[in-house]
Amino acid sequence: MNKDFIHKTLCHSCEQSNFAEILNLGEMPLANSFLEEKDLDEPDKKFPLVVYFCKDCGLVQLLDVVNPEILFSNYDYLTSASKPLVEHFTKMGGDLSGKFIKSKNDLFIEIGGNDAVLLNAIKNKCRVLNIEPAKNVAEISRQKGIETINEFFNKELAEKIVKKYGNAKVVVANNVMAHIADIKSVFGGIRVLIGKDGVFVFEVHRVSDLIEEGNFDQIYHEHLFYYSLFALNNLIRQFGLDIFDVEPIHMHGQSMRVFVGKDKPISKSVTEFLEKEKDIGLDKLDTFLNFSEKVEKRKIELTNLLDNLKKQNKRIVGYGAPAKGNTLLNYFQIDNKILDFLTDTTPLKQGLYTPGTRIPIFHPDKLKEMKPDYVLLLAWNYADAILEKEKELREQGVKFIIPAPFVRVV
Repeated sequence: MNKDFIHKTLCHSCEQSNFAEILNLGEMPLANSFLEEKDLDEPDKKFPLVVYFCKDCGLVQLLDVVNPEILFSNYDYLTSASKPLVEHFTKMGGDLSGKFIKSKNDLFIEIGGNDAVLLNAIKNKCRVLNIEPAKNVAEISRQKGIETINEFFNKELAEKIVKKYGNAKVVVANNVMAHIADIKSVFGGIRVLIGKDGVFVFEVHRVSDLIEEGNFDQIYHEHLFYYSLFALNNLIRQFGLDIFDVEPIHMHGQSMRVFVGKDKPISKSVTEFLEKEKDIGLDKLDTFLNFSEKVEKRKIELTNLLDNLKKQNKRIVGYGAPAKGNTLLNYFQIDNKILDFLTDTTPLKQGLYTPGTRIPIFHPDKLKEMKPDYVLLLAWNYADAILEKEKELREQGVKFIIPAPFVRVV
């Protein structure tokens, strides 16, 4: 892809053109394009952010695809900066290696393994390999002693890996299967990597989280797909593979852990999951049509609350600088006139500014130095852990505004 972005006219999965638009967020900056101080006067690069439903296969998707070299060649997100994620992926690595790894010679591959939190936890149990496209993050993975390939994953790379390392017993991809435009090449590559006996296990957001809760801030240019198990099943079967198990995961809102293999016995969890989705109506367009109304209602509630607090001269800051936060800040037009600053535990983001809204980002210690009246919790998916962590601040009278799944002050 030579251009900054392309507009696709065919579905990423079934390659038909039978679409309905379900949410239009307009032109938006890239959610992870944080700015240095010297760049503050430069205009943001903006791209269309519009969500579509495929009436033929049920896949909810973006058709405007930003060049992945722009999105992922350098990346400010580190898994290790989030304690809940470190705990989650360390446990996942242990669970999967315990279940599927039988020998130290078995190969365990992670696609988009970031700074190798999961692989680092199991590197003494088997051979491990990280495929990480971001140069800066791949280097951190290597420093941990994890063999790392700094490339975008596709079928061609899968064939090279099998030639050099053999087939994998386990391939994992967490929160990346929504990010890769050429998803059919990815599943073709997975089919090559796992051979006859391996398994592919991945975690993705569930589209029901968007629809039922109106959690639109999970929509940004990196997230091309918003999966139901129904749509995933339609995609995966094209490669002679089956979903043989599925588990709901309460991480990043509602997610699911999906197990894929060849000729594996299908767990009843799969049929039960698909039946629940049918009951919700995730295979029907009508279910998605009132989504934009929920988003507009949330926008009015939150912006009215913040405006009223500013009129009372209350000091408001933001907690966390996740990509999802930038979708919310930009679409709701919450900028540096409303939030004095954000705090974030990721060292790479500290000292930078948010795209579009130009809000400075500091180390979390800034909260204690400049005690605000209210804190807008942009990392709302970790609300329980954060509220517990900031118990002392709350006891001092600082109130937290949680914007999802509904606006509330605690």
